[in-house]
Amino acid sequence: MMHGFRWGIGLSAMAAVLGGLGMWRAERAAQPVLVEVPFPEFARLPSLPPLPLPPPTMDGAADSIRVRAVSKDSGTPLAGARVSLLRGLFTTGLGHQLPDETALTDASGEATFMAPGAGVMTVCARGAGHAELCERDVGVVAGGSLFVELKLPPGAAVEGQVLQHDGRPAAGVRLVAHGDAMLLEMTPVWATTDAQGRYTLDGVTPGYSVSMTPFSPEGEGLSRSVGAELTAGEVRRFDFQLGAFVPVTVKPVMGRRRGAESVESVHVNVQLRPQEDGTFTGITESGRHSVSVWGRRDGRAVSARKDVTLAPGAPAVIAFPFSEMKEGGKVWPWFSSDPGEFEVSGRVFLPDGTPVKGAWIGAQTPGPRGRGCGNSADEHAHVRFDGPEFVVTPRVGAGRIFAWLPDGRAGSAVVRGGKGERVSVDIHLEETGAVAGMMDFGDDHLWGSREAITVNHEWVGASHYTLLDGRIFVPGLKPGKHVLRTSLGTVEFNVNAREVTNVGVLRRPPEPEAAVSDSEVAASEP
Repeated sequence: MMHGFRWGIGLSAMAAVLGGLGMWRAERAAQPVLVEVPFPEFARLPSLPPLPLPPPTMDGAADSIRVRAVSKDSGTPLAGARVSLLRGLFTTGLGHQLPDETALTDASGEATFMAPGAGVMTVCARGAGHAELCERDVGVVAGGSLFVELKLPPGAAVEGQVLQHDGRPAAGVRLVAHGDAMLLEMTPVWATTDAQGRYTLDGVTPGYSVSMTPFSPEGEGLSRSVGAELTAGEVRRFDFQLGAFVPVTVKPVMGRRRGAESVESVHVNVQLRPQEDGTFTGITESGRHSVSVWGRRDGRAVSARKDVTLAPGAPAVIAFPFSEMKEGGKVWPWFSSDPGEFEVSGRVFLPDGTPVKGAWIGAQTPGPRGRGCGNSADEHAHVRFDGPEFVVTPRVGAGRIFAWLPDGRAGSAVVRGGKGERVSVDIHLEETGAVAGMMDFGDDHLWGSREAITVNHEWVGASHYTLLDGRIFVPGLKPGKHVLRTSLGTVEFNVNAREVTNVGVLRRPPEPEAAVSDSEVAASEP
C-alpha cells in the first residue's frame, strides 16, 4: 500500500513537471528569439553607377510653352494679348506673312501651347493698347518646358476706312502693317475691314514710320504710309482708296551676249509666278510700280529695277532686258562656301555638379564663310533654355560651345562635327563674373548693327559682339582686373565671382576745342 501510494505520488509529480515543461516550451515557441546572422563579405554586390541619360534632342514635341504678357507700366496681366511663336534660330523676315502658331492670353495674362514642336524660336506678344515685345532666340528640347514673360510697352493705333476704286466700301480687305524694320522676325499688325470698309490696327509700335499693305480678294495692293511716326497712346485716322487690280506679265529679255543665265525671281510689288514660257505673271493693284528682277549671269549674282505705270484695261506686258541687270544693279561674285551645320546637344552643370535651371548657349552662326578682313571673329547666336538641356546647330567644323548664367558664371567645350552629324557634350561652369554696360553713339551710329569689343585685347568667345541696342554683357571673366576696349575708348574694371560689374554708359569723348592765340583774342576784343 505504502509503495503503491509512493509510486502514485511520484507519477503525479512527474506528470506535473512534464506538463509544466510542455507549457514552457509552448510559450517559448510562441515567442521566438531572433538571431542576427552576419552576411558573408563575398556575397556583397558593389553599387552600380547610374545609367547615363540620353542626350537631349529636338526630334519630337516639347511638354509645354507658357507665355505671360503683362503691362510694362502697371505690371497688370494683359488678357486677350496675341502670342506668336516664330520658328528659326535667326531672323526670318516675316514681311507680310502671318505666324502659324498663335494663341490669346487668358484672364491671368498667360497663353499655353501644349505639346508644341521642340526647337529654337522667337516669342512675341502684342495686346490692346500695347505694342509688341519679343524675346529672341529661346529654345526648348523634346519633352522640356519653356516659360517666357513679356512686359509690353504702350502702343498706338491706326483706324480708318478703305474704299474700292469705284468709291464703294471695301469689305473683307486684310490690312497688314509691317513689324519693326530693324528686327525682321517681329510680327506684323493686321486687321480686316468690316462691311463698311472700316478697320482698326491696334498695338502699333510707336516711334517708327508705319506702312500697311492691303490684301483684297483680287490680290495684293500697294503699300501705304500713314505719315509721320506715331507716339505712344496716339490714335491716328487714315483713309485710302484702292486702285483697280490688273494682270501683269513680265518677260525677261536676254541680251545679245549669251551665257549661263537664269532669272530667279521677279517682283512688281508682289512676287510674280514663273511660267513655262519663261515669263512671270501675277495680279496687282494699278498705279506706279518698280519692277525688280534678280538672277544670275556667268557665275555672278545680278539685280536691277525699272519703274513702270500699270493702268486698268488691257493686261500689261513688260519686256525687261536682262542686260540692264548688269548695268543698273550691283554685281556680286556668285559663290557659296557654306559647309553646312551639325547638331550639338548636352547639359550645363554648376561648378559643384548640380544641373543649372537655365542658361544661355552661344554657338557659331551657321551659313557661308564670308570673306572677312583682318582678325574679325565669327558671329555667334545666343539661345536661352529653361532647363539644363540644350540643342544648337553650329557651322560644320571645329569650334567652341559657350554657356553662361546672368551672374557671370560661364564655361565652354570644344566640339567638332561634320555635316548632319550629332555630337553630345556637357558644359561645366566656372566661378567667374561678368561686365555690363551700354554703348551710346548718338546720331553717328546706325542702331541695330553690332560693335566688336575685346577684353584684355582678346575676343571674348560668343559675347565679343554687343547686343543690337548697344548693350554689353561679357560673362566668363576670372576674378581680378580687366580692360574693356571698344570703339568709344578703353575702360579698366574689376570683376568678382558671381557678380556683374557695370561700367555704365560709354560715349564718344568730346572733340578738343581748338587753341586760340593771344592775337586772335586781342582782335576779338572791342
